[in-house]
Amino acid sequence: MPLRLTEQYSTGEAVEIYLSDGRDVTWRPAIVVLLQHPGVWVRAADGRTWFVTNGRRIRKRAEDSESGRTEA
Repeated sequence: MPLRLTEQYSTGEAVEIYLSDGRDVTWRPAIVVLLQHPGVWVRAADGRTWFVTNGRRIRKRAEDSESGRTEA
């Protein structure tokens, strides 16, 4: 059985979320701000907050190779 999102991520962790605006589909940087079964609340770099419940729409963010930063 796969781990639940609340078991895979921790508060403050740098992630990417998969979003679509109708024209463009991209992975956008975010930070996990709250764990709430069955998903996690994340805050995107633009300040918007999203509740993610689908594990295919969130992934751990790799460090930025140029700056070494992982903050949103």
